[in-house]
Amino acid sequence: MNLFFFGTLMDEEVRAIVCGRAVLVRPALLRGWRRPHVAGRHYPMLVQQPGGRIAGVVAEDVEAESVRRLQIYEGWEYELQPFRLETATGPVAAHIFVCPPGITSAAPEWRLERWQLRHKRAFLPELRRQMTRALSDDGLRSRSAGQRLWPGA
Repeated sequence: MNLFFFGTLMDEEVRAIVCGRAVLVRPALLRGWRRPHVAGRHYPMLVQQPGGRIAGVVAEDVEAESVRRLQIYEGWEYELQPFRLETATGPVAAHIFVCPPGITSAAPEWRLERWQLRHKRAFLPELRRQMTRALSDDGLRSRSAGQRLWPGA
């Protein structure tokens, strides 16, 4: 499965912890969307916007175990949907974790560099702990379990 990452999973260290191994990516562009914060959180969501564009990365042929781990990380706030991306070598079909209706966005637009400077250092040790916990519980996909797993993320 091809996957487009537009938030914290663009960060190589986060991606490796979540997937359990290094996952190679290349630049990709998603048109018609913008990337605000999820309200009250330090991570982004997608919101449709004519003329919008989001620079991210695409991972191709992601194996099933990494997809399972990614679904645990994304939790109840995101679901996989198919999209068409632009890359330097042409269009690519990929799935993207998108928030279902009911998740509220907030300004400002989310930026990887800002997140890395302000939140990454404290987030990585917590991510390691929580992924270990979630994997031992075989996921935790419900809303209440997800809120316990990632409180105030």
